[in-house]
Amino acid sequence: MARQPAVIFSHWYHLFEGLQESPKSFYESLEASIKKRGVPDVALSRIDYHEGGIFSAKREYLRADRQRLVFDICAAPFGNGFFVSWWLGETRSFWSMVVTVAMILLGLFLFGYFVKTLGFFLGIVVALFVSFVVLWVFGYLVREGSIRIELSLSEVPLFGPMFDLIFKPLTYYRIDTNLMFQESIRLAVVEVVDEMTKAKGVRSLSDTERKPVLKNLFKR
Repeated sequence: MARQPAVIFSHWYHLFEGLQESPKSFYESLEASIKKRGVPDVALSRIDYHEGGIFSAKREYLRADRQRLVFDICAAPFGNGFFVSWWLGETRSFWSMVVTVAMILLGLFLFGYFVKTLGFFLGIVVALFVSFVVLWVFGYLVREGSIRIELSLSEVPLFGPMFDLIFKPLTYYRIDTNLMFQESIRLAVVEVVDEMTKAKGVRSLSDTERKPVLKNLFKR
């Protein structure tokens, strides 16, 4: 089962009364709309979320994810209408705890080894230097894509903020890229919704109804 985003940045929903549509058909149209936009590094998948507890029924969502950001889009019949919603959020990696423990053990090993062989003060200096070099090389390989656990590193306590500061600073480029991803998927949803309402003879969305509820997309 897919994991829900740990943090939600924005949300949108609308119930189209008197409209009957197939969720499968909606998702297929939406996938085509997203693909034609050529959004870089986006992965599309179908995921299932439990409606309630672990033994409850599941509902299928279309997920579009790019690095940390994920769009979970829901389309489902409800009464005599058709409900569409999306959630934009940020995921958290399962491996962050594993990476944290591994880094702590590596740090303890380096400090213990160099203190034992070089003495207390010189050992600490050398251990700090070696640790910095190892982390720098590791971070460089992650940034270049040779090691694909970037999200896990960003979530490691203490080291995560330092890794982001050195290798993934919050630049105008990152902000604009995230905003472009959000807007591209939002426009794809709006496009499919407009095509659906037009084909079924249902009232189209007003400008106010098209606006999502936004939170802070870049809060750390």
